[in-house]
Amino acid sequence: MRQFARMVLPVILIALVALAGGCAGPTQQERAQLKYFQKSYQRTVSTDRYAVAPPDVITIHAALAPEVNNVKQQIAPDGTLNLDLLNRVYVAGMSPPEIEKLLAEKLRTYYKDVKVGVDVDYRSQWYYVFGQTDHSGPKRYTGRDTLVGALAEAQPTQLGWPERIYVIKPSADPDQRHVTVVNLKEIIQQGDSTANVLLEQDDIVYVPYNPLAAIGVSVQNLLFPVQPVVQAAGSASALSYGAGF
Repeated sequence: MRQFARMVLPVILIALVALAGGCAGPTQQERAQLKYFQKSYQRTVSTDRYAVAPPDVITIHAALAPEVNNVKQQIAPDGTLNLDLLNRVYVAGMSPPEIEKLLAEKLRTYYKDVKVGVDVDYRSQWYYVFGQTDHSGPKRYTGRDTLVGALAEAQPTQLGWPERIYVIKPSADPDQRHVTVVNLKEIIQQGDSTANVLLEQDDIVYVPYNPLAAIGVSVQNLLFPVQPVVQAAGSASALSYGAGF
């Protein structure tokens, strides 16, 4: 065990030195990435156009067309609605006003001056929270999801690092990928909402371990291979003691 301790202690010391030398909050370069994220104080919503997709649910209102009036239907995996009178209508990728216009055009074959409205139950778009929170996982995107609101719902744990919250904008295009780091404590304690960004579809919020928790997890991982041996040795010693050897 002494040999193992000699192996573990340098790792802990190196980790402590590295963490002590690092910056607790975002670096200047990380803060600069904020320019690629929309701010909650600048905009009411994070998108100007919502494109529907499976499994969004569409409710149609067309008083002059009883075949489709008040019909509520989930968009099929192939992106269509299967409607009486109109059969299959492809709507995936369209905005609600575009769907209204398309359905009205099709219904005018049968009804004059028909007007169409649609309501959407939004189920197809998400953002994601990972890391040290009580409620990680996919979160339904509403168009008005702020970083502070997302974290208030996810509830970071004591193992989390509030000074370094990662907000990630993923993309298949390398030029469109952006990562910024936000100091949540600054927002809460100083009321500075500059970094309270509006989250968009597919954005990722990541709460990392704080330095002490990271060291604890690293040590635990190092100890894991020898824990069964130590436990077995301890049990054997207890048995020997109990037997009087």
